Formats: sequence, structure tokens, C-alpha cells
Amino acid sequence: MDRLFLLSLLASTLSAYKIVVFAPDISSSQIIWNTRVSEKLAEAGHDVTMVRMKFFNKNSSEVVIDPRVNIWDFHMADPDQDYEQMQRKHAELIYQDRPIWSGEARKAMNLWMGFMRNACENLLLQKDLLQQLSEARFDLAFTHMYEYCAIGLIHHAKIPTWIWLNSGQLMDNVADTIGVPKPPSYVPPMMSDSKDEMTFFQRTKSFLGHGLMPLLYPHIVTWPETEIFRKHIDPDFPYLGDLASQCPLVMVNSNELYDIPKPTLHKVINIGGLGMKFENAKPLTGKFKEVVDKAEDVMLFSFGSVANITMMPFEWKMAFMKAFERFPQYQFIARYDGRDLDTVCPPNVFLGKWIPQADLLQHPKTRAFITHGGYNSLQEAINAAKPVVTVPLFGDQHRNGRLAEKHGFGYYLPKTAITEETVVEAIEEILKDKYTTAVKRMHQMVKKKPVQPEELFLRWTEFLAEFKELPNLVPYGTKLGFVQYHNLDILAVLAAIVLLVLTVIYAILKMLFRFGRWILRKISPEKIKKQ
Repeated sequence: MDRLFLLSLLASTLSAYKIVVFAPDISSSQIIWNTRVSEKLAEAGHDVTMVRMKFFNKNSSEVVIDPRVNIWDFHMADPDQDYEQMQRKHAELIYQDRPIWSGEARKAMNLWMGFMRNACENLLLQKDLLQQLSEARFDLAFTHMYEYCAIGLIHHAKIPTWIWLNSGQLMDNVADTIGVPKPPSYVPPMMSDSKDEMTFFQRTKSFLGHGLMPLLYPHIVTWPETEIFRKHIDPDFPYLGDLASQCPLVMVNSNELYDIPKPTLHKVINIGGLGMKFENAKPLTGKFKEVVDKAEDVMLFSFGSVANITMMPFEWKMAFMKAFERFPQYQFIARYDGRDLDTVCPPNVFLGKWIPQADLLQHPKTRAFITHGGYNSLQEAINAAKPVVTVPLFGDQHRNGRLAEKHGFGYYLPKTAITEETVVEAIEEILKDKYTTAVKRMHQMVKKKPVQPEELFLRWTEFLAEFKELPNLVPYGTKLGFVQYHNLDILAVLAAIVLLVLTVIYAILKMLFRFGRWILRKISPEKIKKQ
């Protein structure tokens, strides 16, 4: 027996891989997602290190992490970085109705990307961290999709293979880079307020958005970060876009069952819901247990960890409070860390700086969830089989809200339409049986999906770690230029041929017309003489 145990232990040790996860420490949700990934790998027996990439001067997200996961902190922010200013600008922007091409939006984006570029450069100046990364001799790396700095680190550290990872759907810039087709007629940009069924105006925006992204993104992100590596590492450092295009595998926290049906590649693995367990709510404790026990029914109200809800316009806050007051039979539990609502908060509204969102959603008394539409919140609602009212603020939240609406378990409330009456209308609508029926069906489909995300995640990770490269999954389209990819050269030749044919036909007709006129002139005088 001891011999068998030692043999099995030796076999598991030999099959374990040394894996690093580059986690962007930009929000609690990002750290939670990367912690799930790291812990799943550690549970499978792998030697896992999570690198928390601290892009900003802010307090780190407090997340309990399995002690089997090693933690490295990479401090990358400028000492004089004004993170609070960026947060204020972000909050001001998301609670307004500004298009992404507006001056304010572009300023906020430039500020964000400037912070990320400076952080990347600051990291490359810390030679001890680069040496630590190289000497660790990792077998495989995971990295995020927000910028390309970690892709350069993977190449510099000579990590033999890697996986591109996202906490949400496949990002448009990544789809462009790896060669995923995006027909603008029914696949809207990730940041757009559209479903797959679009109006003429929406299709126009989709066409322009998809057309501009592959032209603008390299100039905003990829080339500037490449130049940083060429400045501090090697003048001949490869273009980061070329390294990214040959990525062996891409994993996204999405699911075919509730995403938009669209073209994809074999190398894109959907692991939506990874680490979320069904019917696994922890018992409520303290004030939350007391509030829920007294309630007949419960509704949740939360805008996540990124959107600072205290900076919401006061008229919006009052619209929600007055609307909630009109449903005295429901206990509303809201995540809110301000004090300005203490005197106007209705008796059926409980405000908490933090709420156990997943546990409350899975409680049998909870009827619905009012959310900003973050992908993690949407998945937790599906996991708990609770319908949602989405009030999207920024980013992919608009599309997430439309997804819930498309599948029948969500009501979409535009932020520009928030009033007491529209909030009341949204609550009355979401309490109808059809929404609960739809989300329960989606819940069962996700639960009974033939292959669960944990299995896909581990099997593909270990498969890649063994074979290192998967060039047979890289489409040749990544090597084509814009003209070739869209067959513009063929269209130009065909157009030239058509034009040539039309020109020849025109010339022949013109010649026949002139010949006919000449014949008529010859015949006419002879007829006159005979007469």
C-alpha cells in the first residue's frame, strides 16, 4: 500500500506544472477572478504563482487566497500618480450620457492608458523583478487582456507557452489580433448598446466601430508598449502585436449558452462560471441574517466594486429610494457606503458598505437583482436563478444588459431614463413570472452543460503545458494584411474588369451608333433623288 501511495505521489509530482498568473490589480472583481483561476490550478496539484500587477496607487483588494498559491506583488505605479483624480473623472463620466468619442471620454481613456504605459515602463526598470521572473522557469503563463505589457514579460522571461485570459467576454482588440471574424451586421462591438438584432443606425455604428478598432488600438496600446520594451530591454524586441497574434490559447469567462451566437476559433475556450458553485450559499450571519429573517421577500441593489455609487447624481438616488418605498412588502438590500441617504432611506431599505452578494442571491427569499450589468454579477444571477434589472453605466455593461434582455431574464433600464416611475416600472416588470421562468431555464442549461468549465479549463491548460505550441490552431488570417483579409485587391480587380467590359461595350455601341448615322446620311440623299 505504501509503495502504491509513493508511486501515485511521484506520478502527480511529475505531471505538475509550474504556472504563473499575471493578475491586474485594478479592481476587486479582477483579483477574485484571477484567484479562482489560480486556486483551480493549485487544487489540481500545480505549482502556481499569482503576480499582482499593481498599476495604480491604491489599496490592494482584500481577497482571501488559498495558501497553496504563491503571491508576488509587482509595484508598477508612478509615486506621484493621482489615482483619486482618475477615479473622480471615471465616476463623473459613467454617470453621464457621453459617447465614447466625446472629449471627456477620450481624456479619461488617455489618462487610463497613460497610467498603464507608465506602469509598464516602471516595471521594466526594476531589473530584480525581471530577473526573479526569468529565474523562476515557469512552464506556462496566463495573462489578462487590458494591455500587452505582460505578453512582453512572458517573451523576455522565455516562458515557453501562455494563455490569454479575460474575466468577461472576448474583447474586440483580442478578436482582431487572433483572427476571429466579427461580422458587423449581427456581432456588435463589445462596448455598444446593441443586441445581435440591430437597426440600420446600430449596424452603421457596428460597422464603423469594428472598422476603426484594428486601426486605432495598435497606435494607442501595442506600438507604444513595444517601444518601451525596445527602449529598456532590446532595440530589436519583437512587435507585441505579432507575439499576441500567435497566442496558443485564449480563455474567456463566457458561455455559449448566454453569449451572442457568433463566429469563433477552436483556440477560444469558454470557461464562463469557473469557480462558481451551484446551491453553495454560505449561511447569512449578523445584520444580514437579521434583516432577511424579518423580510417576506428580498431584492438586491448593487453596482459592483468599480462604480462608486456614492457619486451617482442625487436625483437618481432619490428616484431609487422613492421607488423602493412603493414596494413595502419587499426588503431592499443595497450596497452603499455613503451617509447622505441616512435621513431619507425608507424603512424597507437596508444600506451596507459591503454585502455578501452571491449568498444573498442564492437565498430563497430573494426575488430579483438590480445591477449595473457587470459580467460577474450577471453570471452570479444566472447561477442563483434570479432575474435582473440592468442599469448599465460603462464598458461592456450595455451589451451584458442586452444579453439578459435577449434571453428573457433581464429588463434593460437606460441610465438616461432613471426616474421614480421608470424604476417602479422596471421592478413591476421583473417580478412577472416570465422572467423567473426564463432565468430558471438558463440556470438549468448552464448547470447541465455537457462539459463543465472546470474540466475544459484544466484539460486545455495541461494539454498546452505538455505540447507548448499549437500552431495548428492559429488561423492564417493573422498573417494577412488589411487589403488581403478583406479581399479588397480581388474586389479592385473585379471592379476593374467590370469597368473595362462596360467601357468596351460603350465603345462598341458608340461605334455602331456612329456607323448607323453614316449609313442614314448616305441613304437619305439617294432616296431624295429617286423621288
